[in-house]
Amino acid sequence: MASDSRRLSDPYERILELGELELELVQGQRWEELARLGEEREQLIASLPPLAPSSARGSLERAAVLQQRVSAELARSLALAREGLGRLDRGRRAAAGYAPPVERRKLVDSAG
Repeated sequence: MASDSRRLSDPYERILELGELELELVQGQRWEELARLGEEREQLIASLPPLAPSSARGSLERAAVLQQRVSAELARSLALAREGLGRLDRGRRAAAGYAPPVERRKLVDSAG
């Protein structure tokens, strides 16, 4: 693992560090922090040259593996959220069947 001072000076090491943090945040379902971290990551990537130096290869390869894990965790979390929303919707519709009938208001009075 690189020293803290190297991570501060090497943007490719910082990308790796951000990947580690992203995975931790996704696993902890800390979505707001993940969004803020994503903004930092986007800015960092935008500041990099089009071609990375060969010295960055190791960091970028490890970051790519982490990104795959983050994507898999996000997909799993999304599937669980969809499942929960589906159960909530089915429960809401079932409960609506027990509600008293709603009186309809007349939109036109008898005077015409």
